[in-house]
Amino acid sequence: MGRGWFLGGCAWLLGGLALLQTLYLRALPPPRPPPAAPPRPRRPPRGVLDASGTFRVYWDVLGAPPGWARAPRPELVLATHGSPGRAAAALGGPWGGPLSVAVFGVPREGLEELMAILGGPCRGLRGRLRLHVVLGAAEPPPKMPDSLRAPQNSGGCRGALEGLAAADPPSYSLGVPYPGNLLRNVAWEGARFVLMVDADVVPSSGLREGFLELLRDGGLHPKNWGGRGELNPKDWGGHGEMEDPKAPGAQRDLGNPKTLNIQGSLGFRGDLGDPKSVGSPGGLRVTNALEVPGVPKVLEIPKNLGGSNGLSDPGVPDAGGVPKGLQDLSDPNGVSDPNGVSDPNGVSDPRSPEPPWARLLFVLPAFEVRSGLRLPGTKAELLRFWGAGDARPFYGTLCPRCQAPTDFGRWRALPPPPRLRVAYEVPWRDPWEPFFVAPARGVPPFDERFLQYGFNRISQACELHMAGFRFAVLDGAFVTHRGFKEPGGFHGGREAELGFNRRLFRRFREELRLRYPGSARRC
Repeated sequence: MGRGWFLGGCAWLLGGLALLQTLYLRALPPPRPPPAAPPRPRRPPRGVLDASGTFRVYWDVLGAPPGWARAPRPELVLATHGSPGRAAAALGGPWGGPLSVAVFGVPREGLEELMAILGGPCRGLRGRLRLHVVLGAAEPPPKMPDSLRAPQNSGGCRGALEGLAAADPPSYSLGVPYPGNLLRNVAWEGARFVLMVDADVVPSSGLREGFLELLRDGGLHPKNWGGRGELNPKDWGGHGEMEDPKAPGAQRDLGNPKTLNIQGSLGFRGDLGDPKSVGSPGGLRVTNALEVPGVPKVLEIPKNLGGSNGLSDPGVPDAGGVPKGLQDLSDPNGVSDPNGVSDPNGVSDPRSPEPPWARLLFVLPAFEVRSGLRLPGTKAELLRFWGAGDARPFYGTLCPRCQAPTDFGRWRALPPPPRLRVAYEVPWRDPWEPFFVAPARGVPPFDERFLQYGFNRISQACELHMAGFRFAVLDGAFVTHRGFKEPGGFHGGREAELGFNRRLFRRFREELRLRYPGSARRC
């Protein structure tokens, strides 16, 4: 019995010790988690030098959006460019579709703020945005956005973008030449169509949806122009001429790389989504800007030379109404060229492997609206603004000839259509610089030697004409610029920039004759 008492006492003792140990362990503070490993710094993007070696391009600094990396890719992309503030204004605009934006990273503070905004309140934009940055070749790479440290703004994404846009300095005060055409080539992205505009030019509401509807319904085909019978065929912009397979300027010659030596001397756009395809995507294939005989080097341009925010007005009209700086550039063959509206065979020939719109550019009439007013969203609204003197054709007082081929009087006389349509075709005339929707591939790139102000978009339109493209005006859509362009509202270095680019443009036109030996057209 004594042994039983002894064993029972030991059991009680061990139980008590276990209870005390349990109470002790429960009283201890919880164990500290192991220190978190510091986040791995995001590798800075690798830049690619442009053809001149002056600038470095950083592609997709935010990463390509998932919807762009696999099929189906976007069918219509809004491509634009500007300084950080102007890019912010474009990002906050009404366009609700895919965006491709090329930002000139000057001033550096503005670029860092834009990146921070896109990492914070505007992070939702990144699902439909491709952002590319262009910097000086010696500048450090852009800083990647940190979503944990992104600034918070009581106005949300729109308020943050508006704040950056309001603080944006004029592009002509940046201290470095603005490479507008390089930025345009960098921004040129898309699977089927691209709408290329400057950052301060806004497309009308419903343009994207209306254009995609035209694409689906066959409204881009020349045989369906003019609203499918809504207009008399005579009002379709020479519909009969466009269907004539015997028209001069045959597409077969213009589309043959062996005839035109396109691949060797021009390098048309191929797959623009592959940065490795040309070493510097978007058609960065122009002659070194620093090695143009007889033309000052890029870095010799005075630092106070102003930027034109990407708009290329070739000059202010003199008393005679001819733009200053272009009086000696008018080609007497430009207006009377019999091939100006000819129908390349490839457009209407059913045997052509190209789609019917492969050599067509769909022009959007461009307007400027008085400052302080909201931009009109429809043609009916625009016509009311126009009638009240609050809107007018773009550059209407500075360079009427730069937009005159659009034929604003004819466009105005057409009643506002119930849906977007291709209204009529117009011939190219010097010095036109239209805004248009274009096929994403097969379009000659912008010549990147043109910096700062003047002849940058004019030069591409000139080459498009030589390459056999046709210009068809859309009815029911347009683009607008906020504020009237007035004489005397330009920076002091403008005339020097025009002189530089004027000499370059003369040489550029001579190069086109060699680049397109099979073309009957002249620029």
